[in-house]
Amino acid sequence: MSLDVDRSDESAIGPEPKPSLMSAFLGHRRLTAWGGWLALLVAGVILVAFTKLARQSLIFGLAEEAPLALAAVGFALLYRLTGLINVAYAETVTLGAYLAMWFNTNKYFAMNFYFALIPAMLASGLLSVATYFAFFRPAKRRNVGVVELIILSFGLSVFLRYGLQFIFGYEQRFFKVPLQTPVRILGYGVPPFRLVALGGVMAGALILYWFIQKTRLGIQIRALAGDEKLAQVSGINPMAVTVLIWFIAGMAGGAAGAFYGVGATARPALGWAKFLYILLAVLVGGARGLRGVIIAGLSMGVLISGLTQILSYDFIPEAMRGQSLYAEMLVILFFMLLIKFRGSRMSEAAKV
Repeated sequence: MSLDVDRSDESAIGPEPKPSLMSAFLGHRRLTAWGGWLALLVAGVILVAFTKLARQSLIFGLAEEAPLALAAVGFALLYRLTGLINVAYAETVTLGAYLAMWFNTNKYFAMNFYFALIPAMLASGLLSVATYFAFFRPAKRRNVGVVELIILSFGLSVFLRYGLQFIFGYEQRFFKVPLQTPVRILGYGVPPFRLVALGGVMAGALILYWFIQKTRLGIQIRALAGDEKLAQVSGINPMAVTVLIWFIAGMAGGAAGAFYGVGATARPALGWAKFLYILLAVLVGGARGLRGVIIAGLSMGVLISGLTQILSYDFIPEAMRGQSLYAEMLVILFFMLLIKFRGSRMSEAAKV
């Protein structure tokens, strides 16, 4: 009796794959990615340690534009869930600034700013949910196209903006916060209020990231964003999760608006002025998840601060010198070029 084994079928299938080589390749890619991030971190530390411009850009950029990261995280949730560029999201930012200012300055409340954040965030979340039920859900049930939904959100944004102007007036409104002695950081003075605001924004963004990535509700949110029908078959209530997403996004936008307002003023066009930066931060950083959105938002603030400092140098033409508008235009152009060169990867933007 022959002990030979017929291996004709195996030869037709081909040689067995070598998982060890694949795992080694993936491990090499992860190591390369970590090495790249480590190199960027080391380069950043060296620049901050030895370059005055880098120190100024980092300190003032983070202190002034940190709320952008929080607003971008909220917008990323909506964008991933609906695929819609919701222009009306800008007005939740404005509403958060106005309501925090009102609870802070109204004689019947006179709340400390940090206590005023709570009703401002809740009201912004409720406004976000109300717009979903009043406009976007009926439009979705009628199978309205994406372009039409963007037009709808733009019209809603204009309506809400002028409604806020009618209620709070056209003038800029200020918060009542005590004068404080600046804290010296790397040789530059930063008001303690901005440091606390920066800490609050970072804590809020990280808590939201942890909630989406680690909790049971966060898993349901990501499942619904990936495939609504499959999530429903799995026992997830799409309506409850959708309402939760709109509420959380509105709260994030309202908190960002309150921090923006207390750092400067509450004004009708506050959210509209920041919306393009929010959108670009989500489109550029969203391919890396919420972590990428947070990093893109913070990086945008640092870049704007750095370019504003450069434009104040003597070799800059006088017409452009010290104009932050040109710095913002350059940052917008840079982020748009990133979107262009990344090409098809933009389809994966704003993953949660």
